[in-house]
Amino acid sequence: MVEEHLEEERTISEERDRVITLNSDIFKLPLSELLMPPAAVMDISATIAEAVGLMQKKKIGSVLITRKGKLAGIITERDILNKVVGKMADFKTRPVTDAMTPDPLRLMPGDMIAYAMNNMHVGGYRHIPIVNEKDEPISIISIKDVMTFILDYFPEDVTNTVGEPYRGPAHRDGA
Repeated sequence: MVEEHLEEERTISEERDRVITLNSDIFKLPLSELLMPPAAVMDISATIAEAVGLMQKKKIGSVLITRKGKLAGIITERDILNKVVGKMADFKTRPVTDAMTPDPLRLMPGDMIAYAMNNMHVGGYRHIPIVNEKDEPISIISIKDVMTFILDYFPEDVTNTVGEPYRGPAHRDGA
């Protein structure tokens, strides 16, 4: 028991003493280095309401849409806000194709993290589908995933930041 505790303390100490350098080589790593959550997927026959329901249930910002198992589109919270809210009274019965982005840009797990970052920056994307060689969805990389990867190089600088500026209570739903 004491030896296990000492070993854990030694490991923590080594991690604190290790110098981690964030440089451009990090961005050449494959996307598979990021935590790649399984994709939320729906068939193209789904309705907008079903897609919204899945996003609400899973607390996610996008759903990949497939046709015969292959990526056909993506519907995001931004699509819902810009194409549905205040514009479609009958969204509960409308097909997901009326609001989704068809044939979205996609990447593969072996592609460099830099590709995702470039496409998010240049294209303004917040979510990028990750597919296998058969164009079957396997994951979605979000801007949050990329930021988490980068910020993991500065755990103490970010997580131990306290004090100002604090502008009031943070509510996740409004983020």
